[in-house]
Amino acid sequence: TEDELSSFSLDPMVITATRTEKRDVDIPASTEVLTNEQIVERGATNAMDALNYVNGVEINRYFPGGAAMTTMTSDINIRGYGDGTLVMVNGNPINLNNVYNIDAIPTESIERIEIVKGGASVLYGSEAMGGVVNIITKKKGSNYITAGVGNRGQRKFNVGVGNDKFHVNYDITRWGEIRHINDSAKPATKGTDYYFNHDKSTKQNIGVGVNKTDNLSLDYNHLESKVKYSRYYILNNEFSQWRDTYTKEDLIQLNYDKDDFKVHVFWNKNKINYFGEAKSKVGGPWSTNLPTRRENTAFGTDIQKDFRFGNKTILTVGGNYKYENLNQVLSSGKAGDGEKVRNTYALFAQVDHKLTDKDTLIVGGRGTWTKGSWEGNNYHNFSASGQYLHKFDEDQGIYIKAASSFIMPTFSQMSPSGSLGGVDNPNLKPQRGLNYEIGYKAVKGNHSYRAALFHTKVKDNISATVIGKDSSGNVIYQYTNKDFKNTGFEASMDVKASDKLSYNFGFTIQNPKNYDSKYEEWGWRRKFGKYQIKGGVNYKFKKFRAALTGTYIGDRYTCPSSKEGYKIKPYFLTTFTAGYTPDKNSEIALTIDNIFDRHDNVSNTM
Repeated sequence: TEDELSSFSLDPMVITATRTEKRDVDIPASTEVLTNEQIVERGATNAMDALNYVNGVEINRYFPGGAAMTTMTSDINIRGYGDGTLVMVNGNPINLNNVYNIDAIPTESIERIEIVKGGASVLYGSEAMGGVVNIITKKKGSNYITAGVGNRGQRKFNVGVGNDKFHVNYDITRWGEIRHINDSAKPATKGTDYYFNHDKSTKQNIGVGVNKTDNLSLDYNHLESKVKYSRYYILNNEFSQWRDTYTKEDLIQLNYDKDDFKVHVFWNKNKINYFGEAKSKVGGPWSTNLPTRRENTAFGTDIQKDFRFGNKTILTVGGNYKYENLNQVLSSGKAGDGEKVRNTYALFAQVDHKLTDKDTLIVGGRGTWTKGSWEGNNYHNFSASGQYLHKFDEDQGIYIKAASSFIMPTFSQMSPSGSLGGVDNPNLKPQRGLNYEIGYKAVKGNHSYRAALFHTKVKDNISATVIGKDSSGNVIYQYTNKDFKNTGFEASMDVKASDKLSYNFGFTIQNPKNYDSKYEEWGWRRKFGKYQIKGGVNYKFKKFRAALTGTYIGDRYTCPSSKEGYKIKPYFLTTFTAGYTPDKNSEIALTIDNIFDRHDNVSNTM
């Protein structure tokens, strides 16, 4: 019935948060679910775009469409913590050296996206300090063609063929020239301040899936991204840099799920190539950077078994193994320093026990250790979590969550490489964090409410620090351990007012800070945005649909590694999308991003 469909959309089933299927209102954690329908209605063309309107999530982009800047790819910031989001596809991790390219995953391939905010290392290990994003792709294929064209050189083509057993799809997206991307972030005060031009970029995705049975599936994805950009000094408009970047990623997954037993097997490889020329100062000489290539490879498996004791207790146990390999083929015109490898093992267990009809307790623990690591830098860690849920009735309750999380140093942090001068620091410590949260969830008729008060504290947060310059004036930097903290409050509301009209609204107030004794009072300096306001309105009538969404990020700070952090302009990004369906097999759609045509910098790193 209509009421049941409304209830499902406002209180969906979620798997990622507890590794077992539960109603959202029954999960003692802050969660969000984006269905394919919601993603399409908001005008998103890929997985990265889809996350832009999630409350408490901030997308850090370098160029339009999520295009990368050399080895720096767009990333997902949850609750103010950068580099702390574990990204998965169908439950398999795709973070390679903390790099992922979900901007190349088209909307047409996505069934839903589940987001879990707050520490989740007990269930998913390293990288899940800020939270988890699990992109679940469609298992059943269909026959379709999508073609699109837009301003700024935009072109899009997507085609898919398939049925219940087999599917294949291909997607290509292009962007043209966009100038003066970030010169509005801060007025130029000296001759070395610069702006970027996005010259052109192309993304391609090939996906193939085979469903051997209802429980066993094999998927392959090939993602490519090519970006060309340039840089100019603002005050005299002098050309100072150009770069060509080529990123390629291959992901193979084998997934089995039957009768409380799950097995995931994955193989993932990422190649990043870039080359170009640059000047270190106005009027300075050109320095030619020979091609630099970074290759990341990972493969592993994750096994999970659920034991059910009556209707009150679920015991989830499992283990996983992951092999990582990084190979810097060339670095700043010099030969690379060889392969770096690491083997990671983990065992985890979680007990989900219903104390009474209204009270549920969830406790868990994970042991993680490494073997055979580069330079003998092996780590071990134990993470624990506790969650308590009290239900006032079937559709509303409050919860408390406390969890410890960790992130192991990446190879590129221990031994940085690129056009800048990176200094090795093989003795980096793992980042260790504590996450606390008190929340409320309710589904009342056609209204859904969520609220959470959270606090995160990270010891030995890894950040890049400039330590000087060489004889030619080139920057020398090193990754070091610092601390991070954030306290905030978030709340959101989703309303299905009628079968034609629905709307949502959410806001987050937080205060993320990094500790650095070199800068600012008491050594703590602000990061990212302090205020977030996000919302949207959707309207459907017969064959017509329309939606207007917006996201505001205010009191923003950027934290360069070489100088004191500074405040940058807030931004308010909006998207209008409309669609007309003349028949059940076709649709004509229009999407307008940034309808107020603001020229603000939307990156937190430039």
